[in-house]
Amino acid sequence: MPRQQDESLTKNSKKQNGRSISLKELAAHLGLSPTALSFVLNDAPAANTIPQETKDRIFEAAERFNYRPNYFARSLRAQRSFTLGVIVPELSDGYSAMVLNGVESVLSREGFFYLTASHLHRDELLEHNPRMLIERQVEGIIVVDTPVRFPITLPVVSVSGHDEIKGVTNVILNHTSAAELGIEHLFNLGHRRIAFIKGQDFSSDTQVRWETIVQAAAARGVKIDDDLTAQLEGDTPSPEVGYIAARKIIAAEKPFTALFAFNDVSA
Repeated sequence: MPRQQDESLTKNSKKQNGRSISLKELAAHLGLSPTALSFVLNDAPAANTIPQETKDRIFEAAERFNYRPNYFARSLRAQRSFTLGVIVPELSDGYSAMVLNGVESVLSREGFFYLTASHLHRDELLEHNPRMLIERQVEGIIVVDTPVRFPITLPVVSVSGHDEIKGVTNVILNHTSAAELGIEHLFNLGHRRIAFIKGQDFSSDTQVRWETIVQAAAARGVKIDDDLTAQLEGDTPSPEVGYIAARKIIAAEKPFTALFAFNDVSA
């Protein structure tokens, strides 16, 4: 392409109102069809039929002229939003942050975006947040340690979900194995007087985790003393609640040699 035409395209890519170069203009510059560019830039399966040399030309030109795909046009053509909604109790919660990190890693690799909402254990937000995400055309919802209280009109994945709900896929931990490993570890170290900190009422893992701990302790002949058992209280997932629970156990003035905590934060 002549230098003059090349410079003209560069100027056109910085038009008024900040409009960037269009796919059609970029295709004309390269002497290729807009469809070919779309295949390559969107990493579509059909791009496998396009020579690598041509792909390199397309990527080089897209970077040079600062081409950015039109997200809204792509969504309209595909009738998809390429967006998921994620609902967590609190964004500052260490467990939620860990799950979000994994969600973001996978979605970014797959070309998806996500919107996050926290309900702070408030009933009105448990009703409101799913509705707002659905109104924003998310393609699915991931809930983390959060009860599902909304109509299932799209795919839903519940992390730490224990309720059997049609249309909801539950992802849960193997609490039985974890409890057995924890009790076995303490038992093999010689501990028999063990104190326990149970989870907060709002956590969907609390009841099932405690039941498996009780079963694992019974299998090893470890007695669970009510005076050496405390439950986390409050709505905040902070180390402070673990401190308060531990103080209650210590106040019982009964000897113990080990502490089995509900999670890392309370420990």
